[in-house]
Amino acid sequence: MTADQAFALTLALVAGGFTSFGVLAKIAYDAMIARRASKKDGLERYADERKAAYEAFLDAAKRQHVAAAALRALLDEAHAGKTELTDEEKAAVPPSAMKDLVEALDQIRRLARVYSVITSAEAIVQLYGDMAGASRAALEQPGPNDEIMWFLLQRFLEERTAEFVHGYREDLGVGQPVGAPKRWPIVKRERPVSLPDSEHILRAHIPAKEQ
Repeated sequence: MTADQAFALTLALVAGGFTSFGVLAKIAYDAMIARRASKKDGLERYADERKAAYEAFLDAAKRQHVAAAALRALLDEAHAGKTELTDEEKAAVPPSAMKDLVEALDQIRRLARVYSVITSAEAIVQLYGDMAGASRAALEQPGPNDEIMWFLLQRFLEERTAEFVHGYREDLGVGQPVGAPKRWPIVKRERPVSLPDSEHILRAHIPAKEQ
């Protein structure tokens, strides 16, 4: 084999190698695009269901907050010396939305794509349960820390709701409003312990309901 023949054979092999590499690269690229498209289709397929579940949860949380505030107002009246409530006052208290809240949480656990949505929703449900327990204990046996406990529960709920909204927007790809901080609407606070630990400490001071 002459030098020219060897050179020509080398060029042919190299060219063939690049051609094979190009084919393999094109196959890999097409597969990647197909996977992305499939994943996108899967996410979009359940986006409406996730949005409906999140909005149902927020609606139930809002109704539960109204009910809790109304009960708290009656508690304040009892502390002010009023010993008997009229039927009209009792009927004016909005019904609890805890059943709807728990059902919406179950839907979120099934559909959520972002884990922080689940954890914040679970914390919100727990905090509304804590709020009911704190109000019941304050009615049965008022104490000097009742108002402080109520204040803290309100703040914890605000922060957990902000976490939920942030996760909600991330999950649905809504993104943040132009100019908003990266983790809006979550507010960064300096605290001696984490938010979950703070909730646990407060919960330890709420008397358990006797069965």
